Amino acid sequence: MEKQTIKDIMYGGINELMNNRDYYFRSEVGAQYSSWTEKGQVALMTYTVQMSRYIQTAEDKVLDKRSKELVIKGLKGETI
Repeated sequence: MEKQTIKDIMYGGINELMNNRDYYFRSEVGAQYSSWTEKGQVALMTYTVQMSRYIQTAEDKVLDKRSKELVIKGLKGETI
C-alpha cells in the first residue's frame, strides 16, 4: 500500500469512528468539549495498532527499494 493511501485510510477511519456516537461524543458547543468514549478509546487504539502495521510495511518497502537503487548505482559506478 502506498503512503498516501494509508494516510487517506487513517483519516477516513478516524473520521468514521468520530461519526459513531458509541465511540465519540461530538459537542454542539465545539471541538474542545467533544471527547472519545471509553469504547471509542479502545476502538481508536485498536485501529491505530492495526494501521501501524500497514505503515511499517510501507516504510519497509520504500527503504528496500531505495537500498536496491543505491546498490545498482554503486555497481554501475555512479555517484551515490
